Formats: sequence, C-alpha cells, structure tokens
Amino acid sequence: MKQAAKNDPQSRPPGRPRSERAHRAILQAANELLENEGFAAVTVEAIAERAGVSKATIYRWWPNRAAVVMDGFLSIVSSEVPFPHTGHAREDIRIHMRRLAEAFSGNLGRTVAALIAEGQADPELAEALRSRWLSVRRTEAREILELGIERSELREDLDPEVAVDVLYGPIYYRMLVGHAPLDEDFANTLADHVFAGLRA
Repeated sequence: MKQAAKNDPQSRPPGRPRSERAHRAILQAANELLENEGFAAVTVEAIAERAGVSKATIYRWWPNRAAVVMDGFLSIVSSEVPFPHTGHAREDIRIHMRRLAEAFSGNLGRTVAALIAEGQADPELAEALRSRWLSVRRTEAREILELGIERSELREDLDPEVAVDVLYGPIYYRMLVGHAPLDEDFANTLADHVFAGLRA
C-alpha cells in the first residue's frame, strides 16, 4: 500500500507544478513589461507584482533583472528564428537571414534594439545579450559556414568570423537605424551580394 501511495500522482506534493507556473508567469511578466513599457520599467519589483509572486521567488531563480529579461526574451525568440539545415551553407544562411529580417521588422526588433541600447549603460545586460543571444547564434552561423568550406562550397581562405559580421551586420544596422525596409527582398539581395564573394 505504501508503494502504491508513493506512485499515486495525486499523493505527490504540488510544489513543482506551482513552481513551473510561477516561472512562466515571471518570464511572461518580464516580456510584457519590456515590450509595453521599455527596459527601464523592468524592475524586479514590477516583475514580481505583475507575475503575482514575491521578489524572493525571483531572486531564488535569477541573480538580477538582466538575467530575468534575457530568459524571458529567449523563451519567445528561440523558436522564431531557427537555423535550417538543408545541406547547403548558402541556402541555410539565406533562409535564416530572411527569418531574422522578418522577425526584426516587428516587435522582436524593437525588443532587441531596446536591449542593445540599454546594454550600453548596463554591463550585466550587455554581457547577457552577448553571451546568451549573439554568441550562440554566431556560433551556429559560423559552423554552417565551416561546413560550407569543408564541402568546397565556399572559399578555403574564408574567415568565418568576418563573414558572419558581413552577412548579419547590415540586418542589425537597418533594425537599429531604420533608414530603409528590413524585409525578405533586402535579405535575399544582401545574401546574393555577400555570397558572390564567398563562393569557392
């Protein structure tokens, strides 16, 4: 009987589901504050109030507001701009550039722009943005380019780090400056121009 009671889901303490709900509520609150009111409004106090939790609950899982903001941001963005794997470096990068341009033309772009701007005065946020958003995606793009070199699709003397800057820098530039449309046509034209110099 004791074993049966142990294996009965209804007999288990409900702490974990409540924790998961609280975790999701905190991330959602951080995202909503960032999108609707800007980074300055995303304080631990404001997140706690909106999520219906205590500040102690937030600090139990995150060391500071920058970490909460980045987790919230990554929880919604990771599925929006995945890297494809077609087996061809040029097509993989082109598709990803189109996805990124489309995402950056909407709310995501405004959020990223706000994070970059606030990161200029907030070292913790800047480091979180570089290590958890930019670095991860740069690594994925670099690995795709390195496979392209191995498959003789791209030049042997290609510097993947510089190539990533050249491919993606203009997308971030248009997203931040807003001087021209950030759309599929731009992403395709940009990819064509850059890969003309990268091809083997």
